[in-house]
Amino acid sequence: MNIRIVTATMASLVVVASVIGIRSQAIAQPLDERAVDAASNAITINSVVPNELNPQNGGAPRATMSQAAYFAWQEFIALNWPAVKQNGGLNQRDTPDTNCRFGDPRCAGPRVWETFRSKVEIFPGKGLPPGYTTSPSASFGYDTLPSYNYDNPVPACMSPSTSTAWVNLDETDQITLDDMYAGAAPQQVPGNSSPQLIRFTAKANRTEYTYVALNKWWQAIPASVANATQNYLTTNKSSPPPGSSSMVSLPLNTVELKAGWRELTAAEQASGRFHMTTVRSYEKNASQQTCYREATWGLVALHIIQKTRSAPYFIYATFEQADNILRPDGRPLEDENGAIINQPQPCPVGQNCATSPQVTLLDSSVVNANQVPPRVDLVPASAQYCTGSVRNPPRNQLYYQNAQDKPGLPSKGFICINYRDNLIPLAVIQANRSAHAAMATYNQQNGLKTSPWSYYKLVNVQYQAIDKNYAGVYKGNDPNSGANPASYHLANIVVETNRPLQLFSGGLVGSGFTGVNSDYEAQFSRGGTGIHRNVYYGGAGYNMGGCMGCHGSQGQHASGDFSVILANGAVHQPETPSAASPQGATEVVRNRKLK
Repeated sequence: MNIRIVTATMASLVVVASVIGIRSQAIAQPLDERAVDAASNAITINSVVPNELNPQNGGAPRATMSQAAYFAWQEFIALNWPAVKQNGGLNQRDTPDTNCRFGDPRCAGPRVWETFRSKVEIFPGKGLPPGYTTSPSASFGYDTLPSYNYDNPVPACMSPSTSTAWVNLDETDQITLDDMYAGAAPQQVPGNSSPQLIRFTAKANRTEYTYVALNKWWQAIPASVANATQNYLTTNKSSPPPGSSSMVSLPLNTVELKAGWRELTAAEQASGRFHMTTVRSYEKNASQQTCYREATWGLVALHIIQKTRSAPYFIYATFEQADNILRPDGRPLEDENGAIINQPQPCPVGQNCATSPQVTLLDSSVVNANQVPPRVDLVPASAQYCTGSVRNPPRNQLYYQNAQDKPGLPSKGFICINYRDNLIPLAVIQANRSAHAAMATYNQQNGLKTSPWSYYKLVNVQYQAIDKNYAGVYKGNDPNSGANPASYHLANIVVETNRPLQLFSGGLVGSGFTGVNSDYEAQFSRGGTGIHRNVYYGGAGYNMGGCMGCHGSQGQHASGDFSVILANGAVHQPETPSAASPQGATEVVRNRKLK
């Protein structure tokens, strides 16, 4: 381990925490010797997806943060390996081409994860999944080339594509709560009504598809199965046995992904810092009919979640492109490893200036007829939004606008991102350094130039279920485990950006009607008291935060295991962009619902 590098990084984190008032100063503490030893292990460049964390010493619950970060990187490397040539043949999807090198531009086909089925390929709007057969040995037709079958056929906006893009961006917001934009993206692109909007795809691997196809649950989970699942959860406070057909419990090593993509400028395309591929996105044509367009975009975020034997609640890892968070002057806030390199503007002590304007959650155990509060307020209430008008987006910064139909959210303008609510933990920064060093050595050994993957960084990983038995932001401070605010509130800056998502815990009030989360059980059950538990595991309930808590709330509690796409079922239409307005992001038809 390079002590000088680690010490300098740690010092910079402490300085930044003191200057900008970030609430998670504790995670910038030195690692103990156990975690330092783990951080010195080598990350390998190989195409095998790991199937368990810390298998020799108690699994995920007993792993260190460094071990979890290394596990996440091995997932990322294997899943971004070039896939074998795809022509619909058996066992081609999900399969790496071991004749290709990692990051080799000569292997220009889809990456392994890009060949996973999009959610509409597993849960079509109507009819059978594309290529479905009754043969388990053929994985029920999993390897069929992509086809996106919604309730109604979707024509091309211009000329039809000669082949179907593997990346299907049919989500245009952050779980219906807000629209997310990149101020650095082009302001005008022909055919794209919202070129700075970040759009999303959700995918799952062969294991999940075959489980759904075997049980014929592609439209919806039968009521009898959902009821049996809920009864089991209530009685046992744990998930049913993996692979059950009488109840919902996905098989071990189910993998799901969510990826964020956006348009790139010409300079970004030429920079070599983005993974780029052809994506399909959706618009409204002159007749207000939904149509598709295909173009080359850049990857800006990647969630990877996997169910393992020791983590039936799934392990959640999230990665970002290095340059996501830009200062107003266009300089990146963080380097490729996640360390602060250009400090944000000073923030008064005791305030949280992660966004402009500042926001705060007013939670309440008192239930009101209109369900507000809980609500998110501007600080102060008279604060101005970060631009004077929604017609004038910020030039460089990330920004979002909350949906106008969510009464608990401030929505009358853009909110700009200055920095994360929680710093990237030092153990994760060290893992990023190790991964990038391994890539550099591998490239040199194989005669390759630096690949775009050197400009992606792990932000954090959740691998332990943690119970927060109080309302508000998590207060733990162990940098060597998941018991710290950054890990407990795991969030990707372009996937979970507004206040309820950056610092999620509890549940979404009124099945998401208000757009706000609460920790109080009274908001979710009549006469309820105490703290709401959103995850069942090992005979106990947990009020978990971040991605795991959200998947517990919207997946496990909705009889979908920890899979939100399984809980939601059939995907009836692709989403098109809403419009920014002085009242908030306009309402459009969504293909998901909150529970």
